Amino acid sequence: MRHGALDTCEPAYSGRMTLSALPATLACLLAAALAYGDATAAPAAAALQVEIDSRQQDLLLVDGARRKPLKLARITDVDGVVERRALLADSGHGPAELRYLLIEVDTASRSDRTQGHCGAGIETDLVWLALDAALQVRKHDAYRIASCLQSIEAGERVVAADGSLRVSLLRPGRDGEPDREVTVRYDAADPSQGLQVHDRLR
Repeated sequence: MRHGALDTCEPAYSGRMTLSALPATLACLLAAALAYGDATAAPAAAALQVEIDSRQQDLLLVDGARRKPLKLARITDVDGVVERRALLADSGHGPAELRYLLIEVDTASRSDRTQGHCGAGIETDLVWLALDAALQVRKHDAYRIASCLQSIEAGERVVAADGSLRVSLLRPGRDGEPDREVTVRYDAADPSQGLQVHDRLR
């Protein structure tokens, strides 16, 4: 039986075998065996995906054949028509560990999407989740980083390759109150810490 890549080694060992040809033959056979192993290896498991449900009211966690509604309105203050979502960080998990996700969610400022104040506005939240192996939410947190309805001025945003994030923003004071400078951090190297919010008067 011929085995694809192994066929290319036949000229090296067909006919009379000599000591000088032996190293080349062994190298060829080893390379062919590795290539054959790669071709027959099982495909890598698909990464967890976050999708918007058909009603645009919630998010779905998709892990292979499993589809788990997140029920955002129950675990966070995020409520409204979901316009966009982005999975910023996923820690993965071992057999007995929690899996940590950081998701950025854009929702419509007004559910009726009228042409009045903030009729086309967007609310943006960072959502942190700790999931068990069954994709059940065990811990959660959220923080709004952009808004049409609230007074929030965007500042610097720094995203690292590992999913770590730092967002700076300003919350202007009202009725004589001082402004507040806020920094929201997420450390992908220690995801169990969740969202770390530092708030100080300006």
